[in-house]
Amino acid sequence: MAVTTRSAHRQQWQKWMSATMLGGLLATAGLAGNFNRNGDFNGDGIMDPAVYDEPTGEWHVLLSGSDYKPQSFGWGGPGWTAIQSDYDGDGRADIVAYNRATGRWAFLYSRRRFTPPEYIPFGGRDWTPVTGDYDGDGASDPTIYNKTTGEWRIMLSRPGNGTISGRLGGPGYKAVSGDYDGDGFSDPGVYRESDGLWLVLFSSRDYAARSCYVDTKGDGPLVPAPADYDGDRKTDPAVFAYSAPSWYGKRHVFAFHLLSSSRNFRQIESFYHLGREDGKTSNADPAQGDYDGDGKADFAISWPDFESAGVMWRMWKSSRNYGGHDDVLQWNGTDVHPVLR
Repeated sequence: MAVTTRSAHRQQWQKWMSATMLGGLLATAGLAGNFNRNGDFNGDGIMDPAVYDEPTGEWHVLLSGSDYKPQSFGWGGPGWTAIQSDYDGDGRADIVAYNRATGRWAFLYSRRRFTPPEYIPFGGRDWTPVTGDYDGDGASDPTIYNKTTGEWRIMLSRPGNGTISGRLGGPGYKAVSGDYDGDGFSDPGVYRESDGLWLVLFSSRDYAARSCYVDTKGDGPLVPAPADYDGDRKTDPAVFAYSAPSWYGKRHVFAFHLLSSSRNFRQIESFYHLGREDGKTSNADPAQGDYDGDGKADFAISWPDFESAGVMWRMWKSSRNYGGHDDVLQWNGTDVHPVLR
């Protein structure tokens, strides 16, 4: 088996990520992880629940290694997207905020004990942040996706690698970056919201495109929820349905529909659960992640207004064969949602 060096990998990326090739590919294909353990703040290999209240800029984090003792702090505010990802490569998530209007990134690195802050200008209006490690060095690279033009820009973390760019997606497409081939490099990907088509560029195949659909069985509204659910170190395409009438017509039930990379991306059994008891469509946000440290993503959701008592975080763990669930009810806020990772 040929070994691809990071230098050769960068050359392959640059060769593929050209406007000409991308334009031709998208025209012919019709735009057919996210291996990312970046939600771990204390480096114990377990995802830590974290939510962000954008109107106030307040973060609330439950550290798994401290019996989920809540930690709260302010970083961001109106117009800022919160990100928990490992940008310094120390195995722990950093505290990051991205200003959607100005494109300013604000970093608090765990390696520096979260001080002093560092700022970089990278992005702006119409650009959204994407997480991923595109040069395979174990550190996330600041990445932005333009939802209007489909352009990607990636600031590689390895010294001297600079910034690379290309086009994939555009209006109606969400970025769904992850390591879908398990080679240690994040793969660019997009999800078409109109019909659920996925298009992923496999870095191990010189960025050859692979497309797929996740059968959502008529459920919706839908958002992509990729993660490594089967533990093979490859990201699995997955979709979260806020309402799942496919389960005996119950609209107050939510669902995770997914493909398994270890089964050549075949559809596997969906995960259903009660989202609301009042019969209305669930308003819980997907919050999948490895909460038991077994190398498999667990199903999880975050309710922003659970029974008017605050924010509920609920997890169904793979190590228990998804039987039973763990609940955390800790936070209050006006617009509280899981932190991007």
